[in-house]
Amino acid sequence: MLGEPPAALATVKTAIRSSAREACLVVARTWRLRRDLTESYAAYANRIEKEFGLGAMHFTWEQLASTETFQVLERKLQELVMRELLAKSTGTLVGLAVTRQSSFWAEYLPEVQAQWALIVAAGQLLLEADRIEQTLKTATHEAGAMFRAYTTGEHPWCLLDTCYRRMEHRYYDFGFHLQDQDEQLLSRARQRYMHVGSTLAETFLQAYKGQKFRMEGILRQLDIFKKKVMPVLAQGKVAYVWVDALRYEMGYELAQSMAAEAETHIEAALGTVPTITEIGMASLLPIDKEPVSVVAIGESKLALEIGGTCIKERKDRVTYLTSHAGPEVRVFEAKLDDLLPKPNKKVRDGISNADLVLITSQEIDVMGEEGNLSLARQTTDEMLRQLRKAFRVLGQLGVKTIIYTADHGHLFADELSDDMKIDAPGGDTRDLHRRVWIGHGGTADASYMRAKLADFGLGGGLEIAVPWNFACFKVKSGAEAYFHGGMSPQELFIPVVVLSPKRVETGMTGEISWNLMPGSQKISTRLYSVQIAGKASSLFELVPPKVRLEMHDGAQTVSLPISASYGFDEATSDVQLKIDEQDSQSLEPNTITLVITEPQPKATVSIHLIDVVSGVELARLDKVEMVIAI
Repeated sequence: MLGEPPAALATVKTAIRSSAREACLVVARTWRLRRDLTESYAAYANRIEKEFGLGAMHFTWEQLASTETFQVLERKLQELVMRELLAKSTGTLVGLAVTRQSSFWAEYLPEVQAQWALIVAAGQLLLEADRIEQTLKTATHEAGAMFRAYTTGEHPWCLLDTCYRRMEHRYYDFGFHLQDQDEQLLSRARQRYMHVGSTLAETFLQAYKGQKFRMEGILRQLDIFKKKVMPVLAQGKVAYVWVDALRYEMGYELAQSMAAEAETHIEAALGTVPTITEIGMASLLPIDKEPVSVVAIGESKLALEIGGTCIKERKDRVTYLTSHAGPEVRVFEAKLDDLLPKPNKKVRDGISNADLVLITSQEIDVMGEEGNLSLARQTTDEMLRQLRKAFRVLGQLGVKTIIYTADHGHLFADELSDDMKIDAPGGDTRDLHRRVWIGHGGTADASYMRAKLADFGLGGGLEIAVPWNFACFKVKSGAEAYFHGGMSPQELFIPVVVLSPKRVETGMTGEISWNLMPGSQKISTRLYSVQIAGKASSLFELVPPKVRLEMHDGAQTVSLPISASYGFDEATSDVQLKIDEQDSQSLEPNTITLVITEPQPKATVSIHLIDVVSGVELARLDKVEMVIAI
């Protein structure tokens, strides 16, 4: 070596250093992958990062994107990604946040995974807002085209509302861990949603009014029974499911989540104005006689009159449906609660003997109107899971076709600020809600749209006024964040989904050897993670199931899944597992983070892995100690 020229010596030294660096990388990577050595890796990594003062060093997000060695660098990467998203949202940043949900520190520390999931939700909302805003600046503003852009295609505009709903749900699940920068990103995302959502609502309504409230080739809510329900009654038992306030984007997401279990067809319908329960629910009935009129039946109360019959409330709707469903069509009615967790004998027999099964649900609207924002957001998303369960029950009871729809949609955003509250027209007011005025006379103002209900083909002689955008009328009481009654796409466009349950192969869930590995032996915070792994115990082909992870305190479920390394279904919180690329007889390990919804200072809980389709328990952990300080 002494005779070698300096350049050659430098090359050798570089090779040695490179080789040593690569060896260190291999050791660290292997160490992280050893589940039995996770604790030791984390301890040494945390010690080294302090010794080297990594927390005080400056890095770019591009430099940190390819490393997951130290916890402090994972946290720095989160901060940098949020800072970049505040400046400009890009698909690259959101994609990075998605992949980091399966990083070592995300799987080791549930709060890291949950925070990445929240960053993803906010980033996706920002991307959707930018996309729609840009389109609104350049596209021709024709009401029918906007209706179709919102409801159809591979990337419909309704995803803006889905992204907002997901972000707010995550915020309420994870808010107790948020830092200042998280709040800044969420605030920015909320502002963008309100601005773009309001612009979209006003642009649509201006175009709709300019076309004299006519859109060709679009299904009316008043025609749903005649065009969607009647044609399938001759083919077998039909369930007609009315979900109060199920807005279009929720119905769309639910339909997508049911694709593996049923043949699905989704269509959007144009709701009947005003978009309130009394009018929307009655509009789902068999409409075989004209005229259809909106009539005042008392102080601040409206009803729909169909061919001279006044439909005021639920019992009127059920009576009318029973007598007008068709010759010899046997109707049985029940509520969603009657199906879950399983129906009693009376309900089973009623469904068995019926041709048309009416199922109604009011949970979304009731919780929204009560004004408890946290509980309302939890209920809204939980309803999608409950509806899936109910649809499975109906299929098991012999229902051939399930048609679910809504009376109206809703807005559910930030609480009202003073600048979003406007004066109602006054005059002879027959009904007044935050989002709609019905009556005669009064004033006209640039802040709201006025029209005659006759312009929409409705009798009764009443007039309507609705805010152009997301603003609301001043009323003495009522919810401050949840509204309906107006004519925004979120309120006016409703889902009409036809499901044909199919026989689903559940795979080898009974022939998999499962391993549930808790993130820690005791539950000491409201976030807790469990890694799921599985290996085929036979020689047959492995079919990965969709699963749900639950924590139970006795018979009570006290947790909610909020994120996973991969395969997380935002609509239902279920997780689709997949085969390990390195071993076709094994499932790729997946770490699922739960948020504890009912923390107990001293309790022993159990953790259950459940097959979503069959409901069978696949594996469980018993006697996990909960020591959360409250």
